[in-house]
Amino acid sequence: MAKQHTMNVSLTPVLARQVQARVQSGKYATASEVVREGLRLLAERDKDRAAALRDLRKSLRKAERQIDETGGISSR
Repeated sequence: MAKQHTMNVSLTPVLARQVQARVQSGKYATASEVVREGLRLLAERDKDRAAALRDLRKSLRKAERQIDETGGISSR
């Protein structure tokens, strides 16, 4: 297991209750597990958004090439 670092984190009462509820549900053993899962999900979301942005840029470049090749946008 990787070395773990201790941090103190301040949460709003609403977020603290959400963490406590998840621990009490039994799905997580500790508040730290809840926070780690949240951070993993943020990283996954960021990765997905970056991939979507790459795909969008690729589509835009393709559309620009098509416009350049046809001399403009046609109205069909």
